[in-house]
Amino acid sequence: MNDPLLEIIPGEKTVSNLNRQPDIHKNIANVRKEFYGKPEVCHRLVSHIIHLRRNPEDWEHRQQFWTLLTKYKAVFLKEYDVRWLLSILDTIVDVGNHVQSAIAMNIVQCINGTNIHMSLLVNAVNGDLDGNKLQHEIKAPTWGGMQCIDVPNGDMVYNMMKRLDKVVKHDDLLNEIWCEIKERGRDEHNVIMNHICKASRHGHQRRYFQ
Repeated sequence: MNDPLLEIIPGEKTVSNLNRQPDIHKNIANVRKEFYGKPEVCHRLVSHIIHLRRNPEDWEHRQQFWTLLTKYKAVFLKEYDVRWLLSILDTIVDVGNHVQSAIAMNIVQCINGTNIHMSLLVNAVNGDLDGNKLQHEIKAPTWGGMQCIDVPNGDMVYNMMKRLDKVVKHDDLLNEIWCEIKERGRDEHNVIMNHICKASRHGHQRRYFQ
């Protein structure tokens, strides 16, 4: 008996890294374009990720996320690029148990750190971010299906740091050390995160290191 979730989504992929839509149903329908030519389950898992990104406490989508991830793991490892594998990890940070969240967060930090460094190589001039370059090269590809971080318009750094805060809070001692390190970093002009947050148009991201 054929598995409908393994049927190939018709169409030829022509888009990637689509912007998030305010309406969740339009967002899910729109992102389907990124999975033309791939098994249906690739889009199905992403639909649950989108729901969980907006409401991590949605138990129905949590259950479906883990069920699909466990059953079709080999498909995702083969078909997803690094960008979507990273989305799986982000979701595990949000909905996994303490151990899963901590392990996933370590991997997320490694991948995002690499992408941040590559983004800075594209957008920096004389040791600082160049505003003119940020306006024109924010979509430059980096690796694994990812692009340069959108410094002025995105909030990847904020989302990553808030996830890290959540993981660290599970241990009081580690949390105190982390908070002290962050406090000292607020006044350091050489801290990369300060440069990125300062150039952001999102108030919540600008304030994170202020």
